Amino acid sequence: MKGKACCITGHRDMPGEEISSVKEALHEEIKKAVKDGFTVFISGFADSVDQYFAEVVLELQKENGDLKLIAVLPNRSQVDRLNRRE
Repeated sequence: MKGKACCITGHRDMPGEEISSVKEALHEEIKKAVKDGFTVFISGFADSVDQYFAEVVLELQKENGDLKLIAVLPNRSQVDRLNRRE
């Protein structure tokens, strides 16, 4: 794997009124990381912050094809659960 890597772990139970500001903050921080040369982003895809992080990276990938998102899943059942979600 080439490039600087950034990973995240965060709270799963987040109050609904905080989600928007957390997503906005993640967007700004990830954009800063990209400016600093980070191209690899790693998420455990847990509910809440991990998935918001992945969503932002996927959004930024549309503008910058050099960005990579890696899912580090703790067990196979998490893949099945993610596949059932929209």
